[in-house]
Amino acid sequence: MGDDEVPEWVLRTQQNLGFIKRPKLTPALLMKPPFRFLHDVVTEVTKETGFASGLFTDEMETNSAKIKDKDSKIAYLTKIIKCLEIVIGQQFNIRVGKVVAGLEADNTNVFLATLGEVAQSGVDSSTRRRGYLDLDKSAFVVHPISFRLPGHDV
Repeated sequence: MGDDEVPEWVLRTQQNLGFIKRPKLTPALLMKPPFRFLHDVVTEVTKETGFASGLFTDEMETNSAKIKDKDSKIAYLTKIIKCLEIVIGQQFNIRVGKVVAGLEADNTNVFLATLGEVAQSGVDSSTRRRGYLDLDKSAFVVHPISFRLPGHDV
């Protein structure tokens, strides 16, 4: 891949999240996504689709400016990742500590692209969200949504 080529996983994320108005999904941001960008994407996806609505209720979680330390950032991302994993019935190959550091952008983009795909599908995340918050995964039926990039397993 040359310096000017955009990786397939960035293009897939841009395609699947193309419905959000902000933040801008530039290749530069997607190739090394900072936490504030990720928070803004999750917030906008929820605003536009209702996916994971009510998952973040504390002002510390809803206001990215108040999430300053590494542990809080990890807790925030873990919460949305686990919610999405329950909905799709699969685990992501993602290390949240690396994501917070802006590393493993390919795996982060698999998560973001899947978030966009699932959020647009109209799946009812509220019952699944309650299942996540209650840690009672047997309380609902999961209808996995197939999403895989070549060389990347979710």
